[in-house]
Amino acid sequence: MKIVCAIDSFKESLSSRRAASLAEEEARKIFPESEVVGLGVADGGEGTADAVLAACGGKPREAIVQDPLGRPIAARYGILSDGTAVIEMAAASGLTLVPEGERDPLRATTFGTGQLILDALNQGANAIVLGLGGSATNDAGTGALEAMGVRFRDAAGNSLRGNGEN
Repeated sequence: MKIVCAIDSFKESLSSRRAASLAEEEARKIFPESEVVGLGVADGGEGTADAVLAACGGKPREAIVQDPLGRPIAARYGILSDGTAVIEMAAASGLTLVPEGERDPLRATTFGTGQLILDALNQGANAIVLGLGGSATNDAGTGALEAMGVRFRDAAGNSLRGNGEN
């Protein structure tokens, strides 16, 4: 018998890879004669880049970007051998990056995700796969676009920051 343990993450508590590893350990105890395989999987949110890198190969890359509230953080993404960058919004703009008492969808921005996209392009990426799960934001991507140089203005011509409030 072959058992495949492919489990998505448990938000803010257990990574996909760790959940699969635990299930794999227990399955081996119960079915010692079986072939057991644990796989990290993701739905576009946290862990997506790692799952794709594990399945396809490639190299992880880290960049210093802004978190959803504008604080500097180190965020990871992957670059596949064909030059495709795999970026997950959760790495820079994710809910897990903001402590519960600080969560504010009006202030939160995807600016850091745009910074990751720019970093990937500066590293020579020829295509980008962007996973959109696990976000702490609802700015419709305006923060990411702002990071890439798009400017938003209100009817009076005043500059607007790319965040949920605007």
